[in-house]
Amino acid sequence: MLSRLWDGLTSIRLALLTLFLLAVGGLIGTLLPQGQPWEFYQERFGQLPAQIYWRLGLHDIYRSPLFLSVIGLLSLNLTACSLKRLPEVLRLLRSRPAPEAYKKLPQRLQLNLSRQDAASLQNLESRLSRSLGRPTVVVGEQETTWHLFRRGRWGRLGPYLIHLSIIVIISGAMLGNIWGFQGQLELLEGETGNILTLNDPPGRKPLDFGVRLDRFQVSFYPNGTPQEFRSDLTFIKDGQEVRQAICRVNDPVTFEDITFYQSTYQARPRGAVTLQVTLDDKTYTLEAPLRQRLNLPDDKGMVIVWRLESNISGLGPAVQLAYRPEGGGHPLLFWVLADSSLRQPPQPGPHIFRVENLDLTYSSGLLVKYDPGVYVVYAGFILLLPGFWLAFFVPRQRWAVAVRPQGKGGYSITVYGVGDRQKFAFQRRLAGLQGKLEELA
Repeated sequence: MLSRLWDGLTSIRLALLTLFLLAVGGLIGTLLPQGQPWEFYQERFGQLPAQIYWRLGLHDIYRSPLFLSVIGLLSLNLTACSLKRLPEVLRLLRSRPAPEAYKKLPQRLQLNLSRQDAASLQNLESRLSRSLGRPTVVVGEQETTWHLFRRGRWGRLGPYLIHLSIIVIISGAMLGNIWGFQGQLELLEGETGNILTLNDPPGRKPLDFGVRLDRFQVSFYPNGTPQEFRSDLTFIKDGQEVRQAICRVNDPVTFEDITFYQSTYQARPRGAVTLQVTLDDKTYTLEAPLRQRLNLPDDKGMVIVWRLESNISGLGPAVQLAYRPEGGGHPLLFWVLADSSLRQPPQPGPHIFRVENLDLTYSSGLLVKYDPGVYVVYAGFILLLPGFWLAFFVPRQRWAVAVRPQGKGGYSITVYGVGDRQKFAFQRRLAGLQGKLEELA
């Protein structure tokens, strides 16, 4: 029973099954929403499908016990396969070529060497070494000298390097999954913070140091699209400023193995936005904090400063208002440019809004990530490259060259050989060897 279990654990069928299950899990994680609360799935799929979806962990498939069990089974399969077959491969690498096996190789070439002096024989051996590598020399019957060659034997280690690299990559990913974290840090200009808002699982995490946003800068294309935005950061440890750095998009900053990525930004008012409101022939001034509902004079509606932009369509700062006139209904959204000299977008009325004072600052959104397994993953991918090279690009060939002395002087040279794969590479080497030997003959 244990033997059958071991055979199943080391079978290629198990490897294909686990790869198929991982592909199915990746498809589920791609097509179905991940990381949403229970109410989202209940509303989207209904009560029973949502319960199945939730209990199987499909709402967070890449962290679910089912998906992690498949990864563990794949790692176990690769390890067992390597332990079963690697000792035999190492034995073959250490063993000397068996002359009887090489003598049975297919004959590929035969020619005669007219001279039988030591210099000619030494020249022959030199040409064979340059073409086929270092030989094992065996003297057989009738003074026949056999030169035995094994090329590409190290290619047998390629699959096991690939197995090892996959296990290393999985180990690094699990290391980062267990001990790593990822969260958001949002700072206003001049603000210092060290509390992260974690994404998955939700929560908060303090850092061992503080991060201060000294300055935030953003530049725009003529159409108002952000061209570049950056954060000038200062890292504070034990009350001392220990490092200053600039964090840009695609140019992260790392401090104490924690990496900060420039993710987002928002325009924010330093205080309340001053709005000028006109109705018929009356004009009022309102102090409107961001995202706070205000009733209009005489209770003739309400307005909310919903959103701010520092440069909208290349026209400068603007305020988006959520406005509901007297009589109810859904709030209406529209933009008001801070520069009153410009032509304003249409407003739904009857109130007319103008921006009297808008003092903008910025908040910078930083993605903060700590992954202790990232260098292990890098090592796995680096190890994968020689594994692929050995497995797929190093042809395994066996050659035997029999040198027989002739009675009238000279030698008879017979070349035997076989290539396990890459027949074109074998034929090309045979043609090169034939050219060298014909020059000598």
